[in-house]
This record gives sequence, structure tokens and C-alpha cells, in this order.
Amino acid sequence: MRRVLVTRPEPGASETAARLIEMGFEPLVLPLTETVPLHPAIATEQVDVVAVTSPNAIRHAPQSVFDALKGRPVFAVGRRTGEAVRLAGLNLVDDEAGDAERLAARIDAAFTAPAHVTVLCGRVRRDVLETRLLAAGHRPRLIEIYDTLLLEPSDAAIQSVIGEWPVDDVLLYSANGAEQLRRSMARSGMGTKLAAATFYCLSERIAGVLGQDVAKTARIADFPSEDRLLFLLKT
Repeated sequence: MRRVLVTRPEPGASETAARLIEMGFEPLVLPLTETVPLHPAIATEQVDVVAVTSPNAIRHAPQSVFDALKGRPVFAVGRRTGEAVRLAGLNLVDDEAGDAERLAARIDAAFTAPAHVTVLCGRVRRDVLETRLLAAGHRPRLIEIYDTLLLEPSDAAIQSVIGEWPVDDVLLYSANGAEQLRRSMARSGMGTKLAAATFYCLSERIAGVLGQDVAKTARIADFPSEDRLLFLLKT
């Protein structure tokens, strides 16, 4: 049975582990980041459309945010985010983008500039979405819902998860997670356990954080979603 290291934060890590078990893999859950709420306040301002960049932006949002945005059209970055939007009772109209670039393009295609775009996002992020929206003449307003903290598992914690046997595969979902993995591999015996592993990444950018040697052999999902990443894993 192939042993697969899952590095994403909870509760997503356990959700992924359950999917891996159903697929016949042995998951090794070692979150390298965690998300925490920021408890933002939301002022009453004009809102034409809402953009949501992660399920965490829904998971950590206070009810006041949902109340303020009720009925507004919501564009989610992907299907998992879209499902979180639906469960929160918001008006999901699109969850097919897959990444920030395409999310901005889909909003721009649906709304004439200047549209007032309320973006529910994390404090740690790339500025792609707001930059693209501004370039297209829209007026994004960012509401930082959560922060991403880096985790530094001890050597003992790593050992308790990985055990004595080599790891066959590693799933990487973010550049922050990849950076923490690189550091852990450098300072502990983890590097030896992952020496022959295949790294599965949501993007080339994530693979690049691990260094050129890994990036050359990493497998990159053809679309930035977990469904495509797990499909790649089983092929």
C-alpha cells in the first residue's frame, strides 16, 4: 500500500486522508500550516459581486459577514469553495475558475467595470486577484477573514507520523506548505524518508519552492483542484 504524506492544514487534511483511504492508499497526516480566524468587521458599502478565494474564507467568517452579503452574487475560486459558499446560505453563481487569474477573468466577463467586488480572502495570499480586477477597471474591497500560520513539527512529531518506512508520495497544496516541508526535510531525518517520494503539487510555483531537483520530477495537476491532484496520484 502506497504511503501518502498529507501536508495541508486541518480540517482539510483529515478530509483528504479519508479520500485516500477510500482510494486504497495509506495517508500520513502532517499539517505544516494552520488557519486561524481574524474576526473582521464589515462595513455597509456598495457590493455588486462577491469573490471567495478559499473554503477557509467561509469556514472562518463571522455571521455578520454572511448577513451583510446575503443575496449578492458570489464567484468562488473552485468547487470545494463553492460548496462551502452554498452551505453558508450565500448566492453562489460560479465556482468553475480554478485559480485567481481565471476568477478575475470570469468576474470581469460577467460585470461591466467598474464593479464593486468584495473579496473574502486570507491575510497571506498572492495579490493576483485584486491586481487583475483593478487592471480591468473594477473596485475590489478586501476583507481578510483568516490568517495562515506556519507549523514547525518537532522531530518526534514527524517520526510519530511517518514511522520507520519510506514515504511513497507527498501532496502539496500551497507554497507555504512546500516551504515548511523543505525546511523540515533539511533539519530532520525526514529527508531520508522522502528521498524516493514523488511530489504531487497543485502548481509549478509550489513545486519550485522545493528546489530545482524536486521541481524537475514533481507531478503537477493539470487544474488546481484536489480532484485533479488525486486523479494524478492514482494514474
